[in-house]
Amino acid sequence: MIYTITLSPSLDRIIDIEELIYDDINKIEEERRKAGGRGIDVSRVIRELGGQSIALGFIGGYDGLELEGRLVNEGIICDFTRINSETRTNNIVYQRKKKLQTLLSAYEPEVDPLEIASFFNKIKEIPRHSHVVISGNMPKGVNENFYAQMIITLKEKGARVILDTDGEALRRGVDAGPYLIKPNIHEFGRLVENNVSSVEEIINYAKQYQNVVEYIVVSMGVRGVVGINRNEYYLATPPKIKVRSSAGAGDSLVAGIVYAMSEGRTFEDAITLGVACGTASTLNSGNELCKWEDIEIIKKDVIIKKI
Repeated sequence: MIYTITLSPSLDRIIDIEELIYDDINKIEEERRKAGGRGIDVSRVIRELGGQSIALGFIGGYDGLELEGRLVNEGIICDFTRINSETRTNNIVYQRKKKLQTLLSAYEPEVDPLEIASFFNKIKEIPRHSHVVISGNMPKGVNENFYAQMIITLKEKGARVILDTDGEALRRGVDAGPYLIKPNIHEFGRLVENNVSSVEEIINYAKQYQNVVEYIVVSMGVRGVVGINRNEYYLATPPKIKVRSSAGAGDSLVAGIVYAMSEGRTFEDAITLGVACGTASTLNSGNELCKWEDIEIIKKDVIIKKI
């Protein structure tokens, strides 16, 4: 089974207007609401691929209930931990005329020690040999060592942990030895504390982690993905397409990789599917992810080679 962890999910309110006029009344043309969060998007794409996952994280209040209800209605299994604080609501304003999107990010709820302990008990109950995706940042009240603690606990159970985060949480998480990490090139640069721009630099800096992390996947946007394990180096390049939005592309990439690996496919196949998913998601607006029919078409045109 695949588990996805989003410690700070959000209920997103997407507002369409024709154009934002300052100091005037702006008419809302359309409004939608959806559950948001990086691990949640991973679950969505796994569902699109025909797989199943269980979404974990913290939710609270009426907005948390709505978030969970919306996910259940999408066909995603949830096992969230309840907290006393209200789940945050983000507002996303899309200007149709200018094709501009603005995110108004809400204040994150704080999690107390009892709620952290309750969540951690769920981690301990995850079955052996599961795949666990940890995505995004941590909410207030949660120590930056928490991802590393989860990784250590899950590894003792034989679970394979995929870590996709940034900053100190990524640095400490890597030290705990996850199965796979998926930073983008900027996050990878912060991890190694150097400006990284080329494939050669990625490979060179990744060598220091190859005895700790089994797989390293670094995304480079339209330039593709570098995949590294202890014996092989791959470069996967997507076909050229008209990009509508890159939002959610990284989460779609992670979903394709973890789904393929959970099915027992090779690392090469996993990267190929991941790149197809990530690329397919850029065909849609920032509020939508990849579609199966687009993934199938794009996958045929992904070029992957050993380097």
